[in-house]
Amino acid sequence: MLDTARIERFEKMIAVDPDNELAYFSLARAYMDGGANKEAIAPLMKVIQLKPDFSKAYALLAAAQKEVGDREGALLILAKGYKVANDMGDLMPRNEMAALIKDLGGEIPSTEVQELTPDQVAAGMIQCVRCGKIEPKLAERPFSGPLGEQIYASVGSHCWKLWIGQGTKIINELRLNLTEPTAQDVYDMHMKEFLNIR
Repeated sequence: MLDTARIERFEKMIAVDPDNELAYFSLARAYMDGGANKEAIAPLMKVIQLKPDFSKAYALLAAAQKEVGDREGALLILAKGYKVANDMGDLMPRNEMAALIKDLGGEIPSTEVQELTPDQVAAGMIQCVRCGKIEPKLAERPFSGPLGEQIYASVGSHCWKLWIGQGTKIINELRLNLTEPTAQDVYDMHMKEFLNIR
């Protein structure tokens, strides 16, 4: 069932700022959450036009195309998106796209995997869950609680810095008031998705 209030909120954001890729992305998600995959396609294409390295948008677009029966279109988007996600170190969208490529009968491109050595662990390095690369560990937990501990144990410092920039953009463009529980939930959802944390 479509959440029309949520859809209208993102449509208003787009009317105010037609270059807000996060509003288009959120609008598409609202459509997909309500089962309106066909309506989600145009906003996702706009996201990719505005921000060609937004790897999660490729994954959602291909999923929407698959649901409306556009197998060839989905495979074309997946080929581009898989490369973007791999180059950006976005493992979660890359793995989602790999599963979708397989489901559609396509061929998954090969990728190189790094292995963390005991010497690197001793030197304060981790294998980042977001990008799969060997990176320096964060100097300290970013915040208290289980989520802060999970980020500290599994996200590299470079990817965390990338999230800080992206998180600020999400707060500003989605106009989130983090004192409200629903806004904090939206922020946390984007953070977990960006950092490939479940």
